[in-house]
Amino acid sequence: MKVGYIGLGAMGGSLARHLVNSHELMVCDLNKRAVTDFVEMGATAASTGAELAHACDIVMLCLPRTSNVREAIFGSGGLQDGITAGKLVVDQTSGVPRETAEIAQRLEKLGVLMLDAPVSGGIPAAQAGAVSIIASGSDAAWEMAAPLLNAMTSKVFRCSDRIGDGQALKLVNNAMGAGYRMVVLELAALGLKAGLSLGEITERLNAGDGANFTTKKMLVAKLEGKASTDFSLALMVKDLNEALELGLQTGSPMHITSAARNIMQVGLNTLGGGARLEDVFRIVGSLAGVDFDHDDAASDVAAMAETDRSSVLASIESAVDACNHIATIECVAMGIKYGLMTKPMNEVLNSGSAWSLASERVLGSISHGKPYRAGKTIERTIEALRNVARLSAKYGVPAIVSNAVLATFESASNEFGHQSDIGVMVSGFERAKGQSLRLESGSPK
Repeated sequence: MKVGYIGLGAMGGSLARHLVNSHELMVCDLNKRAVTDFVEMGATAASTGAELAHACDIVMLCLPRTSNVREAIFGSGGLQDGITAGKLVVDQTSGVPRETAEIAQRLEKLGVLMLDAPVSGGIPAAQAGAVSIIASGSDAAWEMAAPLLNAMTSKVFRCSDRIGDGQALKLVNNAMGAGYRMVVLELAALGLKAGLSLGEITERLNAGDGANFTTKKMLVAKLEGKASTDFSLALMVKDLNEALELGLQTGSPMHITSAARNIMQVGLNTLGGGARLEDVFRIVGSLAGVDFDHDDAASDVAAMAETDRSSVLASIESAVDACNHIATIECVAMGIKYGLMTKPMNEVLNSGSAWSLASERVLGSISHGKPYRAGKTIERTIEALRNVARLSAKYGVPAIVSNAVLATFESASNEFGHQSDIGVMVSGFERAKGQSLRLESGSPK
């Protein structure tokens, strides 16, 4: 079986490298240097998509946007000009689910199968064969593609047989992770302004209920003087815009995702198109007036003397935990209303950048049809969020995401009562979105 790969950029090239030694590989890319590198490894080169499609049984693509995929398939000299019935197209782009489904319908008329299989995780993970691949498509498409996907990574998930669901779940994943990322950084900035060190903030969050992927990876890497990701900020904003569009299509409130996206958009506008996701440290630091690389300069002795370290750390931990809960519930609720199933979401989201202790607990309950109880009252959570709001005013630090979370809990207190367990937030989102988070039809393939 001959395999073709189009799109040899940082991610596509990292994925395609896993196929060089195990499959007969043909490649195509606008970057001739990238093509030459693969030829030197043993692949063959195609000058056009049509040539590649004619020669290969399976064609894989990893491009910046769905519009690029459409052009690569149906544009002049594209796959359409060389592909024949019975072949398979695998789209690894972080794309637009609805548009990908439309592409699949056009290919189906040609007798060509399609599977979407976007990637979650950074370039180092892709190079190491540890990235997550989230696939969706028909049984026939899955059977053809699975050996190739498994050659790329040990973490391959099939979330459904409906084309586009893999991309939709990738958007849910990125939206949750963005909410975590921005609340952790804005509250870490608050802690620095209040006289805490980044080390003690990180230690407290990772030892308690506030733990999430950002605290475990991004903060730890910063303390070690390393970058945790090389992902493009522009592409992250693109993914968040698409996640918010799914929220609009399904009538789903996405307050935390919207707040996170707005901060990142400010950063992108300020730093330009070459900005990386790691630059959110600079963005949040600039907004808060702190330098994450020199946290000893963030506060003065007087501020440290005024601050009860234990109390501030406890409030920050509780606020991050509250955001982890709301980011999880709002994104999962949107996914369910779109048509995704909770069991695949539980597997995928808790295997990568959308992981948090809250997501582990919430999804662990609702994916088994059980009501979620956190063992914490709305009153206690609001108290911590109000403390954070007051500290943010005192030290001049924006609390954009955490204040959105506070507003959500204040509304829940009015509806359910302040002594209710915060698990009732699941019911609140069920009402707002008109969808049960614990009932689903069908089963993951």
